[in-house]
Amino acid sequence: MKTSLVIDDSLFRAAKAEAERTGKTISETISAWASAGRRSLKEEKRKKKRVLPVLDLGQPRIDLTSRRDWLDLLDDRK
Repeated sequence: MKTSLVIDDSLFRAAKAEAERTGKTISETISAWASAGRRSLKEEKRKKKRVLPVLDLGQPRIDLTSRRDWLDLLDDRK
């Protein structure tokens, strides 16, 4: 796709130097940089984990590891 962009002068100079060094065009160089940046942002998003708030609700009223306590609680609600 052909388009026009306004980019910072220093970025253009760096892309031009990289293109000359690698034997590629400036367009190919900037496209490669944009693709690498996009991949990096996607990876960064995947790495970010959603942190859920921790609520302090005090001591549990039943032993959460006891099946009997759970069954007693369920029987009391009928």
